[in-house]
Amino acid sequence: MGDHRKDFLKDVPLFEHVTDTAREKIGSVMSSKEIKKREILFYEGEECTAIYVIHKGRIKVYKTTEDGREQIVNLLKEGDLFPHIGLFGGSPYPATAEAMEDCSLFFIKVGEFTRMLESNPTLSIELLRSLEEKIRILQARLTNVLSKDMTDKIMNTLTSLAKTNGYKTAQGYQINMELTQQDLANMVGTTRETASRTISQLKKEGKIEFHSGYIIIKE
Repeated sequence: MGDHRKDFLKDVPLFEHVTDTAREKIGSVMSSKEIKKREILFYEGEECTAIYVIHKGRIKVYKTTEDGREQIVNLLKEGDLFPHIGLFGGSPYPATAEAMEDCSLFFIKVGEFTRMLESNPTLSIELLRSLEEKIRILQARLTNVLSKDMTDKIMNTLTSLAKTNGYKTAQGYQINMELTQQDLANMVGTTRETASRTISQLKKEGKIEFHSGYIIIKE
């Protein structure tokens, strides 16, 4: 395994506390994959055969409603591992994964990943910690989606994104992402028109700025 891959694994939360020897072993069973913007990595319902880690780029994960609409459940960035269901095989992918931009990925076959967990208690504990954090985030998102106020829904969603995908600036938080109004609507469970009206109002109030390729959330 090249040093660049070893160094990358040190920055992946799931692998940062395992030994160098364990990272070498993990890297030895990882393969790489490149996908283009808007390309589908896997579809909801397909057999879960591999676990992915994003090396470069962003992935959106969504479910499709009965009437054909997208319901975005996660936006993933460099260092994120997914999916979190199907890690032990025998389960389908719980949602569809699509590239938001050109992406470079590493992946491990489910069987190999299971064997690593069985032989490495530290890795198993880190996985449990990761899953616990994901559950907390999903619970917070569910609470937000159930809120009746659309302004709160959108602001809470953007604030959550800022904490996981953005960084602090003098103005507030900046999220470097091509997030469309339709994407945001799909995240909060509303129409693009409703999201557009709410975003326009938030802009007038000076709370957010939408630019090409990035969003600013004012404090």
